[in-house]
Amino acid sequence: MTVSISDFKQAMGSFPTGVTVTTAHDAQGAVVGMTASAFSSVSLDPLLVLMCPAKDAECYTALTEARYFSIHILSGEQASLAWQFAKSGIEKTHGLSMSSGPNGAPKIAGCLVYLECERHALYDGGDHGILLGAVRYLEMADSATPPLVYCRSQLGPLPPL
Repeated sequence: MTVSISDFKQAMGSFPTGVTVTTAHDAQGAVVGMTASAFSSVSLDPLLVLMCPAKDAECYTALTEARYFSIHILSGEQASLAWQFAKSGIEKTHGLSMSSGPNGAPKIAGCLVYLECERHALYDGGDHGILLGAVRYLEMADSATPPLVYCRSQLGPLPPL
């Protein structure tokens, strides 16, 4: 039996996930990035996380070649930021308050969690890469703020537990 791509995408879309924005500097120093729900912690010793950028994403090369990149875990109030970084062919940082982490990775103000990562490894994952980052710095906002979740093509805050 063959599983269709359409059915697979619909099935995977039924699994609620958190929403992140991954950013880095490209070779010219511009901030590039993408929205990703393919994010996970991997290891506590060393501290490793992974994200899986699509190989055809316009920022793939910059994200996977940067020494440092950042992952922003979004709050339930940041759906517009998630949609902004999901678009192609636009200046994604337009209108944002940006700074840098201690190692120079881009930092978007107001996110629930900011992780600054050093590139640890890149693995082949079919039409995606599997980018592992060693967490070198983190900041957390107020823990009472609900995270943004994605399920069935919808974004929204995690309901109170």
